[in-house]
Amino acid sequence: MREYTFISKGRDKGIVVDVDLPKKISAISLKKAIAKFSPKELCTMAVIYWTSRKGNESKKVIAMPYINRKQRKGRL
Repeated sequence: MREYTFISKGRDKGIVVDVDLPKKISAISLKKAIAKFSPKELCTMAVIYWTSRKGNESKKVIAMPYINRKQRKGRL
């Protein structure tokens, strides 16, 4: 299991600020970690940090609320 760190970001008077303290979630994949994450109301984006098996630091920024492929495309 990998450790994913989620930092909730939002806008306050046009300035991007941290909405909540960082949350650490353990999951097998990024997709499952995003599904477990539940942000505050003011959260408009989330920054996710994790370390790969090879030791590389990675980062991803996602818009909130996150809509996965299954919900976007419907039944394929």
